[in-house]
Amino acid sequence: MKLNFKKISAIAASTLLTGMTLGIAAAATYPAPFVNGSGVANVAIVYGTGTGVSATDQVQAGMIQTALAKEVKTGSVTVAGDAYKFEKTSTKFHLGDNITGVISSSLDDDELPKLLAPGVYLDDSNNEIDYTQKITVGDANQLTMFEDNDYAADTPTVGVRIPSGQNVLTYTLTFEDTLLVTDMPTTDLPLMGKKYYVLSNDTTSITLLDSAATATVKAGESVTLDVDGTSYVVTAEIFDTTNSKVKLKVNGETTNLLASTETQKLSDGAYVGVKEVVVQNFAGGTNQVEFSIGSGKLKITPGSDVQINDQAVNGLVGTLTNMSTNTLSSISLAWAADNDLFVAEDSSVTMPGFEAVTLSFGGLNYPAEETISVEKGGTTYGTLKNFPLKDGPADINFLYGDSTSFTGLGKDADNLLKTAKTSGNMTLTYDQDTDDYFVISWSDGSDAESYLARFTNFVLDGSTNKTDLQYYADGAWVTKKSGAKDSDTISLGNAEIKVHNVSRAAKTADVQNNSANTNFNTLYSKEGLTVYLPWENSTFVDHGNNTAFSSAANACSTLTLGVGELYTGILQYNASITSTAFTNTSVCATTFVLKTVEEDKNGNKGSSATPGDTINVTLGWDSSTTAEVEVTGVATSNTDATSTEIGDTDVWRDFTYSALATEILWNKPSSGQKSLKVMYHGDEVAASVYVTEAGATSVSGALGDVLVKDSEVSSVASKNLVIVGGSCINSAAATALGGAYCGEAFTAATGVGAGEFLIKGFDGKFASGKLALVVAGYDADDTVNAATYLTKKAVDTSKEYKGTSATSAELVVA
Repeated sequence: MKLNFKKISAIAASTLLTGMTLGIAAAATYPAPFVNGSGVANVAIVYGTGTGVSATDQVQAGMIQTALAKEVKTGSVTVAGDAYKFEKTSTKFHLGDNITGVISSSLDDDELPKLLAPGVYLDDSNNEIDYTQKITVGDANQLTMFEDNDYAADTPTVGVRIPSGQNVLTYTLTFEDTLLVTDMPTTDLPLMGKKYYVLSNDTTSITLLDSAATATVKAGESVTLDVDGTSYVVTAEIFDTTNSKVKLKVNGETTNLLASTETQKLSDGAYVGVKEVVVQNFAGGTNQVEFSIGSGKLKITPGSDVQINDQAVNGLVGTLTNMSTNTLSSISLAWAADNDLFVAEDSSVTMPGFEAVTLSFGGLNYPAEETISVEKGGTTYGTLKNFPLKDGPADINFLYGDSTSFTGLGKDADNLLKTAKTSGNMTLTYDQDTDDYFVISWSDGSDAESYLARFTNFVLDGSTNKTDLQYYADGAWVTKKSGAKDSDTISLGNAEIKVHNVSRAAKTADVQNNSANTNFNTLYSKEGLTVYLPWENSTFVDHGNNTAFSSAANACSTLTLGVGELYTGILQYNASITSTAFTNTSVCATTFVLKTVEEDKNGNKGSSATPGDTINVTLGWDSSTTAEVEVTGVATSNTDATSTEIGDTDVWRDFTYSALATEILWNKPSSGQKSLKVMYHGDEVAASVYVTEAGATSVSGALGDVLVKDSEVSSVASKNLVIVGGSCINSAAATALGGAYCGEAFTAATGVGAGEFLIKGFDGKFASGKLALVVAGYDADDTVNAATYLTKKAVDTSKEYKGTSATSAELVVA
């Protein structure tokens, strides 16, 4: 049995989507706007019901619904039945955690009130024996990202991989009062919410019947019992009154002579066991038998595998404490994996034999999600693509070089990014002739925000030099302060700067941070990831011991630019640290490490005493004839997943094992430059790991059923719509396209002919500000290709595409 969780945390190669460029209006990249960047859904999927419609249209609508459900990060999973989620109020289950790191003690009726309820066991002498139950989960069971061909070939998966031989859990039933072993046969023994009929026991083992039904029948008479849905007609056929034995006829099958506590396996695999044979050899006496029929026989022998129907269950070992003294104190069942077991979103594991307790995983619950992309902006410069600033995304060119070394900040020498060295009073000089922009950031350790800024419109107003300060917001430059002059203080959100030395002639201005919390070298994403930008330093700094180097070459062989140098940025060896002068510029900076730091689980930013994981992104040069910038390495400060390729996509998946579970997607094509996407979640990411009774079911509140017929479109007109099928058979598509076009008319209206499909977004067709995306082919097979292309490829849902296969389409340019 497995819990049928809807996946709420899947990220695949399809998330490696192209983004916006600085100054260009934001595009709606699928799954937006149907599921936004925070994982919130606003969508209905409309399928056609017109004459001639193919059933595959509804199937494809369902496929799109499933794909969108994977992108939804909000909502909750609820479990119907006895279930316990591994977390405490202040201790969530994080990716990389062991189960016992979250819940260190055993589980009992406080966690599973039905499965592990305490109670009273009535032995054969009618003694009431109090008992308790508990489950201890194996301390090595860890939530990770794994790749195992026995589970899913070439698919890095989040879940719990339990290697063969590793303990899954141990169940223990403890008797609080003295229980004599000889008083157990013919009683009902409670184990994990069920009762098992005790057929027999001795000082070495206990034999039980599962799902047993009990009845008493007189000689020559019959009785009917139901066991797990199977009906059994049982007749007391022959009594051996001398030896107190009986032959039973069960559904026409006659058993051997059976005495009390003896069993026989029936032809359908069930077992019949005799509880008591009553012989009355006197006038008016009646011979009768009390018996049970069960769907399976279980035998527990200390230190041995439990036997089910006379077959050993590998890995399920029983312990019977004090059995040899005729006083049973406890029964334990230690469950170890026989083969590798996998607890993932679509795979639960249930204790064999007893089929009573299950471990399940309902996914990672993302509070939000944003993408930090590091890639080449051009041959010689690196870009933070679509960086999510407080006021919207922007491309930030942060590092350039000469195809051998990195020599400056920004795009090139005429389009610089200005930053400043960390100090109490941080100052930079902005030059409009060479500088594109600078960063203004603020953080108090808890909250943080960043802005991309520039000066423009340098004028001389009388005798006063003035300039305008602009910041980048929602795809355009916005003027924050017109006519800024010397000593003016300007606030951007919580950040505060002071302007000095404005020069119309030089088109320059000095900027000073006006508070200790404001700086010009750190970026904070909207959700709180800290990115440490480099700055140029004209003085060589050896962070080790200020060793004097005899030559630049000797310096390079001794010192490698790395994370330690990040705070100094681009090292230029053109100043003397001893008597030896270096004239080489950036001689060692053939690679550069960009440092990013997660928040901690409480939302404290990178300056926190206990920050989250550090993700170091190394930029270098490829092996092209003219070397180009690429991401040559990725490393984290803490233990994390093993980077694994997703199928044959050239995309390698990784996660930080931290409270924020940042996902890392490193694209390493065989040709072209390597790039990186960091999927950052902005807050604590809790995992839904459950132990449940085997009959528990789950429901996800993440997306739900969003499929509607075209005749019902008015009920969902206020939502963003995905319309599946052409205008001939889908009235909603007819509304979007302007007519119920069929055949040649459809081709004339759309340009889509036989063997082709259309994906086209229409704004405001059903509701103002809402998108209707038509996904339609010339015929049914073409619609299948259109739906597959939408969910597997990078699609700007505000644009129009015409395609011929599930993997081939072109953007239609008006």
